[in-house]
Formats: sequence, structure tokens, C-alpha cells
Amino acid sequence: MTGPIARSSPPSSYAWGHDPDVPHFNLGGVPISITDMNGLVSAIRRRLARRSAAPGTFVVFRDAHGIVRAQDEPSVKAAHDAALLVCADGRPLAWVGWLRGHRGIDQVPGIESVEVVCRAGLEAGWRHFFLGGGPGVAERLAAEMRDRAPGLIIAGAETLPYRPLTEPESQDLHQRLLSAGTQILWIGLSTPKQELFLHTHTPFLPGVIGMGVGAAFDVNTGAIARAPRMMTRWGLEWLYRLIREPRRLRSRYAQVVPRFLAIVAFNRAGRD
Repeated sequence: MTGPIARSSPPSSYAWGHDPDVPHFNLGGVPISITDMNGLVSAIRRRLARRSAAPGTFVVFRDAHGIVRAQDEPSVKAAHDAALLVCADGRPLAWVGWLRGHRGIDQVPGIESVEVVCRAGLEAGWRHFFLGGGPGVAERLAAEMRDRAPGLIIAGAETLPYRPLTEPESQDLHQRLLSAGTQILWIGLSTPKQELFLHTHTPFLPGVIGMGVGAAFDVNTGAIARAPRMMTRWGLEWLYRLIREPRRLRSRYAQVVPRFLAIVAFNRAGRD
């Protein structure tokens, strides 16, 4: 899949940081934002109000799998630390927040955020660029969102190559995104590839907010089905995916679930 490497380091003036107006709690060393879908939209509005003077940044939509990966991979942990927000994409993360007394947190699914954010920015004229997915998927998602949110401004849509970008290709991509006036950059890669991609590229995209939403590209275009609403509500979306793809996911969940529960237990005991 597409690699994140563009340049060796961000501009010297670049500064990462969690949104100072959004509190967070620590889960396995990952800062989980205490927010909901409305809070996500508000954070985007605040950031875009700074216009191109604001450094590029990005939002992570996190589940248990990503928390576990961050324990073993420093680059993944660094991406979470650098993000504007780390939203609870999975309901279990929101439950952990509630159990720790953070009533302001709710599940913020990346799948649903695409339409919500597209609609929220209509009046202000936010410009959206869709990047990733399989051949033609980004273009189909852009068309789908335009149908759901008439008047939506599409800055562009592209499929990334299935190999690491060269440095000239990265620079060309940055130029295309900036020339198109991109403000919201939707990335459709698997995790943690999309988080690493955003961590590497957004320093060179002033005024841009990257949104790593992965499977949202395929779900919102109807290529794959999402779990029934009741399963999503009860935090069983992982089970639905396991039933649909047992060979691919059985081994992953066998490792992720016990490790995630251990991380939660250590945090609750005040040992993290």
C-alpha cells in the first residue's frame, strides 16, 4: 500500500498539538478526545477559522485495534500524539471514557463523519478532497457526498498508487492539494497506514485538516455493508466484521481483544 514518506522532517515552524479546547484522557498512552460528533465539527470550524495561517493537521478515528498497535509501534503512537483529535471511532473507547467519568465523550464513527462534516461546511463553503480507496472509489464517494449534500464543493478526488510515493510524487501531491484550495482532506487507507500518511504529509499542507476514515470510502459508496444499527449501538460492529471475514480477522481479534482489555485494566488501576 501507499507509503507515508514524503520528506525527512516537517518545516521548522511546524507545531503539532491536540486541540486545546478539547480535553482528553490517556488510554495506553494514547490521548482520547473527550468529544462527540458536534465537538468534532466545532473543532474543525475553529481550526479552519485560522485560514491558511494554521499548520496542517489531522483527525484520528480510533478503535481498540489502533490502541493496541500504538503499544508496539512508536510511529503509530507518535501519530496519535500529533493529531488534532483522537475520536472514539469504536463504542468500547467511549464506554471506557464514561466509566472514567468523562460524560462529554461519545462514539464518533469515521463512517458517519463524512456526511456530517460535508453537511456542516456547506454554508461556509468548505472544500473537500477525497484521496484513497480502490480505483474510482474516491470519485464515487465524492459524487455520493455531493448527492447527499447538494452544493458541496469538491476540490478533487484521486486514488493513491499501491506503492510508496516517491519524494517528487509527494511534492506533486502537496501542490495539487494546495492549488485546489483543499480544506478537508479525506483519506481512505487502512489503519495505521492512513495515520502515518497524515502524520507525514499534513505538515506540508497549511490550512488543511486530514481525516483518516478508512472503510468509510467503501461503506458510503455501498461497496461493503455496515453492521446493523443495533450491533453498532451495542459495540458489536467488530463481531459483524468477524462473521463476514472470519479468516482475515480471527487471528487479529484473538490478539487485540485480550490486550485491549488488559490496557483498560491497567489504566483503571492507575498503572499507566
